[in-house]
Amino acid sequence: FAYFHTTTVDISSRPGRPTVAALLLLPYLAAPALALAPAASVRRPLSFLPRPSPSCLFATPSSDGAESSYDVAVLGSGPAGLSLAALLAADPSRPRVAVVSSAFDRRWIPNYGCWTEEWEALDAAYAARGVPGLSERGTDVRWSDTDCFFGEDGEEGNVPPEEGNYRRPLGRAYLRVSRDGLREAFAGEYDAVREDAVGTAAAPNVFLPAGAVTLEKGYTELTTAATGSSVRARVVVDATGAESSFTVRDDRDKEGYQIAYGAECKVEGSGVTPDRVGDYDRNKMTLFDYRSQAWREDVDPQNVIKAPTFNYVMPLSDDVVFFEETSLVANPAVSFRDCKRRLHARLAAMDVKITDVLEEEYCYIPMGGATPRPGQRLVPVGAAAGIVHPSTGFQLARALASNLDVAEQILEELRADPADFDADAAAARILGRTWTPQAQRQRAFAVFGGDFLMKQDVDGLRGFFSGFFRLEEGMWAGFLAGWKGLPNNQFHETWLARLWYGVVFLTKLPPAIALNMIGSIIAYTLQEGPELLQSVTPLFGEPKKYEDAVDFRKSVQGDVQAKAEAMSMIEEAKEGSNSKEEVAV
Repeated sequence: FAYFHTTTVDISSRPGRPTVAALLLLPYLAAPALALAPAASVRRPLSFLPRPSPSCLFATPSSDGAESSYDVAVLGSGPAGLSLAALLAADPSRPRVAVVSSAFDRRWIPNYGCWTEEWEALDAAYAARGVPGLSERGTDVRWSDTDCFFGEDGEEGNVPPEEGNYRRPLGRAYLRVSRDGLREAFAGEYDAVREDAVGTAAAPNVFLPAGAVTLEKGYTELTTAATGSSVRARVVVDATGAESSFTVRDDRDKEGYQIAYGAECKVEGSGVTPDRVGDYDRNKMTLFDYRSQAWREDVDPQNVIKAPTFNYVMPLSDDVVFFEETSLVANPAVSFRDCKRRLHARLAAMDVKITDVLEEEYCYIPMGGATPRPGQRLVPVGAAAGIVHPSTGFQLARALASNLDVAEQILEELRADPADFDADAAAARILGRTWTPQAQRQRAFAVFGGDFLMKQDVDGLRGFFSGFFRLEEGMWAGFLAGWKGLPNNQFHETWLARLWYGVVFLTKLPPAIALNMIGSIIAYTLQEGPELLQSVTPLFGEPKKYEDAVDFRKSVQGDVQAKAEAMSMIEEAKEGSNSKEEVAV
């Protein structure tokens, strides 16, 4: 994710998706220079201030006594990185963990949100692992219900050419995550290395500049950007985001982009009342408002029809509201300026005027593409692992849920004797817990959904979501969550469940959109291969297991016996004092 902030106040924004909030642009400008900077000629082990630390089973001291070796090094200090560090540090085995990030002390700028049901499930799961407080400390604002506007003319879901103003209540509670509270919940007994690691993956396990990342059988050694110091760990985790320089993911050109302009603001006008801001209920969160006929002539009507956006609304207090004009997914991305103009036009049509912008934000979320290429030593998590929902952009709950399995597998790997530890095999098994064949099949189903949505105009999206939210709640909620361990995933976790969902969903769609989807399924399968069919039937096999990726080493080792024989003969030749032979390999 990239978040760009244009005010002096930290962003607050929407719940739901990893909300559209702002990261300073500076790191994105500096990252290429840091990644390509030459490695320091002298690499110094880092030393740290003492911290209260129980006995650690796996830490190893450096040669000069400074503790620069860890069981796990986590790159990145966002929610994906710190949640994993907290889970590992809370384990009774007390592995030694370091979080490597120059932004470690920086307040989280993005705001996050979640369906209340999912957040409470995560709260229970994390508390059981020794990381309590997601609900108590990690919750900010709650709404008991969520509304949507799709231009329907009534509850039956008819979407006429002339937009209606039917308000569709979803009957599902939603909450805004407390940035500061969640960060406090993820505090733990781990070290902070307040530097970024250097490295750009030119190919799996090949990093530039040379020497930035050193791969040995039992550990990985990183070089930090500011001081050229070294950090060594048995497991290195990449939690640096969707466009990480450390993880190789294919098909990036097929990704879509969620773009949004958001404003946390004060408003005035005849459309502002104690109960409403325009059409929006102050006591509810509005997830989608896809209507545009009332205002699109004031901007660029043809562009609004072709590349639609929706408004996402969170009433935060009596006098503060957060609005976000959002392009769900598009390639090329919709313009930020267009989103801003549309938001102001939309509000003006409701007699609502923004008078004071408290915070302004710009959101850029890559969606879709492939999962990480197998065989990589650094283990990606969160957005770096492709966790972002390919159809919706939801990520936070999915990342936290997946980290439960990641942490469990890391701890299992660390129980091995250090002398026998195989870092490549461990990395493959850890990533294999995130992307099981079942999870890959479920993601492929959602990737098709994102591809379909990317091609729809405003009428297509209005009809699509009108049908979607007329499904049984478990069906649509399970699709939005789409991850093992989250509520309602039973409606999507097997091929049969997904097939049944697809059949039922087609019956809810307007006929023209249903026919469009059937044609898209055929065209997508012919173009992209069997992944979509794998997701809804067992007849086309299943994706490969990440655990099998270490087999690649067998194909590059060559004839080990022949090479060993040659080395033995070389040593014999060296030992023969009277030998005149020259031996070359």
